[in-house]
Amino acid sequence: RHGAATGHVEEFAMPKKGHDERTRPVTEQILVDAARIYDAREDEDTESKDLKTYAAFLSKEDAFTKHLPKDLLDRARNMRPPRDRITCLLIGNHSAGKSSFTNWYVGEKIQNESVAIETAGITIVRRGKGRVTWKGPQTINAFPHMETLGQMEGVTDFLTTEFSTSTEKNFPLVEFIDTPGLTDGTLKYPFDVDKAITELAEHATMIMVFLDPIGKALVSRCMNVVEKLAVEHSAKMSYYLTKFDTAGDEVDRTNVVSQIVQELQGRVRATHALKLHTMFLPERATEEVRKNLPNKIGELCQNISREIDSRVQDVLDGLSKDCSCLSKIVDEKVARNRKCVTHNTFSVVWKVVISLLTLAVIGALTYWTALNHADLDPLKLCANDGQKVVTVQQPDGSSIQEVKDGATDSNIYCLGLRASNGVPCGVGLVAALVWLMYLWVTKTKQTEQLSAEDVKKLREMQAHINETIIKKHKALKKRLTEDALDDQLS
Repeated sequence: RHGAATGHVEEFAMPKKGHDERTRPVTEQILVDAARIYDAREDEDTESKDLKTYAAFLSKEDAFTKHLPKDLLDRARNMRPPRDRITCLLIGNHSAGKSSFTNWYVGEKIQNESVAIETAGITIVRRGKGRVTWKGPQTINAFPHMETLGQMEGVTDFLTTEFSTSTEKNFPLVEFIDTPGLTDGTLKYPFDVDKAITELAEHATMIMVFLDPIGKALVSRCMNVVEKLAVEHSAKMSYYLTKFDTAGDEVDRTNVVSQIVQELQGRVRATHALKLHTMFLPERATEEVRKNLPNKIGELCQNISREIDSRVQDVLDGLSKDCSCLSKIVDEKVARNRKCVTHNTFSVVWKVVISLLTLAVIGALTYWTALNHADLDPLKLCANDGQKVVTVQQPDGSSIQEVKDGATDSNIYCLGLRASNGVPCGVGLVAALVWLMYLWVTKTKQTEQLSAEDVKKLREMQAHINETIIKKHKALKKRLTEDALDDQLS
């Protein structure tokens, strides 16, 4: 168990052949398990049942996606498996001891150490299953967050990843990025070092500034980079005066510390009190030096341990928020789909009603035309009663019979169709037809809705998040709590 709060280490069954046979600390187990929740490609039975796949499905472009809240959509699109270790970016002037510290922490000579400029490129040092070296293209391909770095001219040719099997200290949970020593003068770097360091700082958990006490700490190029990084990453930065055992007597050491602190205070606007920690590698110092000089290298290791603890908590917190985000997106899509289904159902009803009304109006308009302009009355709406024989009394008392046409039917249909030569009725029928066309356009438009298969997938997705992933998250939090309290009954 790493860090100041030492706890128990859980025992596990022997791993399968070919797997890491050491017993992993609880924090490492949690980070690995959390990463698998996001990306379960190693588990055949859970293929495509992970947060990464769910986020890609839920954030794909469709008619529903554009209506999602922007914060949820951005979180889903940017959802990535959490890195299973913290990243420590080492920067500083030439010969400041960055490579020496990395070798000391790992417990193995990974980087060359020399007064000459040995680190001309960027080296990532991390734990692996074997002692392997990757070149730039493989490094960029394996670590997606390095993609922007790989696009910088010249960087890929001077980028390597060194894997070590060491389990010293907390190395399995730490990734060191060793950068070229910064110097003034005529030295030309094979790529834009300042720009590369700025990009790496975006993804670093800790930024360690190593400064050499022997006249090189205050080189302008190093201080300029430090000043630029402090604008955005001040909270992640810490400052170390390395090789403090070689800084001369007490007066010389005091002067060196004062000069560097004064320079840093003039350039760095820290959100907290600026501290310059003195350190040296204990194995390279005499017994007297180890007793008399303050050495903060142990405190640096404790800071790394605390960052690991914080990283675990951040990962679990992020996992909870990501589950909530995806669950809300599913709810949003299902609710919107329900509205779309209702809308489409009503649009079908409107189609039927408008179609029937349109046929009725067209029929009435046709009959109006025949009645008013062709003098045709197929339905006899305006027909008279036919001819009738009427007896008419004459003044002389005689009577005669006359044949007269019957009275024309004056029902409401006839009056409506023929009133004022039929003009009002014709205008009304045309207006009704136009209104029905407007209703057809506005009421019968179908909206895109999810297929039954997509709805089923959303339901299964939400059930898996709520019933499986959230339970795993709770189990990981419980494991972390029990490990911190060293109490299996907590």
